[in-house]
Amino acid sequence: MNLISLYYFTELARELHMTNTAQKLYISQQNLSQHIQRLEQYYGVELFYRKPKLALTYAGEQLLQAAGRILAEENDLKNRLSDISQLGAGHLKLGIPSYRGEICLPSILPRFHELWPHVSIQLVDATSEVMEQMVFEGELDLYIGIKYTEDLRLEILPLLDDNLFLVVSDSLMEKYLGEECGNVKLESAEGAKLGAFREFPFLLPKPPMRLRKMIDQCFLDASFAPKIFLESSTTELLISLFPRDYGAFFCTQMRLPLLNEKAPGANTFPLALNGEPVRHRLVLAYHRERFLPQYMKDFISITRDVFADLAAVRLEKN
Repeated sequence: MNLISLYYFTELARELHMTNTAQKLYISQQNLSQHIQRLEQYYGVELFYRKPKLALTYAGEQLLQAAGRILAEENDLKNRLSDISQLGAGHLKLGIPSYRGEICLPSILPRFHELWPHVSIQLVDATSEVMEQMVFEGELDLYIGIKYTEDLRLEILPLLDDNLFLVVSDSLMEKYLGEECGNVKLESAEGAKLGAFREFPFLLPKPPMRLRKMIDQCFLDASFAPKIFLESSTTELLISLFPRDYGAFFCTQMRLPLLNEKAPGANTFPLALNGEPVRHRLVLAYHRERFLPQYMKDFISITRDVFADLAAVRLEKN
């Protein structure tokens, strides 16, 4: 059995598209097909149904489960050996959404690359739920995402409490609040009470996103079900729709610079729950049983320093 063939198999099993997978792996479709055929010959089973469209057989599903464990063990072994190597080579698989990466990676990567110029980094952009599962399955070494609760399987390092804001336009407030608009603005400046906005339409994150779960709790606390106009998996889309006045939406503090750039006239009211600011806890997490080579420990240390600087800047501005 060839580990490269096994890796190619896992990529094809997730994509289920020969052309797209070959392009992603920078190999020809013929080369990819040959790797799959070698595995099928080695195990004596068919791993994929070829018609009417590509799909895993039962044997393929069993191999995919085992392959994740085998490749994770191989990657763990490489990390252990790279700690011994004088060259200091290695590979770091990091889960982080693009918008967070744009904010913190320009400060993290130069410092990390100076220490570890021979370590390559693979970034994965996914939701916190998906990234967490990928850590459990050995497909990610670390992830930077949202985590409210503890987990015995994870080492969880808090990075930042990202405050949550209600975003609404003047025209929407005038339309739905009329003469009360000014009073609600003043009252919401220190902490928005969602009950005052119960007649508004809302643009919300899609479930089961963790941000959506927190927002739903706020609606529950305000004792009303929101009128949902649109659900989206990205806040960037909601920000782009702001001038259209489709509804109020929610934005984390980390995204406020983008909001101010795209919609400088937006009202942003800090969200409160049970009289306390709603905080979106940003963490760095990894599997407790995972061996961490020195370069990963250094990446974690640099990341924590960068977010500590971000938090300090926020305090100065406030």
